[in-house]
Amino acid sequence: MNRTLIAAALALAVTGGSLAQDVQKPAAVLEHAPKGTVVFDDDGGRAQIIPRQPAESRDATFHGGPVVSGASVQAVFLGNGWRDRSNRDKEGQAIAALRESRGTAPSLAKYGLKAWAIAGQPLEDLAVVPVPGRTILDLEVQVRVDSLLGAAGPLAPKAVFVVFLAPGLGWTLGAKSSAQDFAAYHNHLHSSAGVFHYVVVPYDENASRWISAARQSLHQALINPEGNGWY
Repeated sequence: MNRTLIAAALALAVTGGSLAQDVQKPAAVLEHAPKGTVVFDDDGGRAQIIPRQPAESRDATFHGGPVVSGASVQAVFLGNGWRDRSNRDKEGQAIAALRESRGTAPSLAKYGLKAWAIAGQPLEDLAVVPVPGRTILDLEVQVRVDSLLGAAGPLAPKAVFVVFLAPGLGWTLGAKSSAQDFAAYHNHLHSSAGVFHYVVVPYDENASRWISAARQSLHQALINPEGNGWY
């Protein structure tokens, strides 16, 4: 979806360089994925989630699509809550978790991945203020990240953005919510800057669960960026 269509849909709603594994024809997006790991996003497409509830678990199999090998992983902090000094340490924890996740790269080599790099400076959009009873849509993160990319210059090849939501922000993905249904998810967008892949991680007071969800969803975004890779 291009930026104009995204902005129009958002207004109504809220007033990678990938390395293809040319082994088989790509399957439909997340077709026959494990139960409880997929939801429909705001455009009606399927998105892969880290569920809050127990879900079917099985080894990932290859479905013919691309992976993102040798990615450039960029942290993005979204929301007014990151202005608070008490939350700045949590930003550091999030970035450290992304760096440490590279230590699991050898276990992901079987999926065709090479080690990824972590971008030096995170991007920030601190304008979003929590409003009681209001949740943010996936379309909004698309618009905001796309806007940040326009300000930051050309899109880096093989870029993956990990968006950490500030404390207090409620989030929805289609009909599902971060409060009840998912701890993180990944998706991708065709924008004016090119195709970019992103992970969204709602804040969780349980730091271990928060960091674990970020790592898991990042790994899924690398091996299954467009829903027809490994899952």
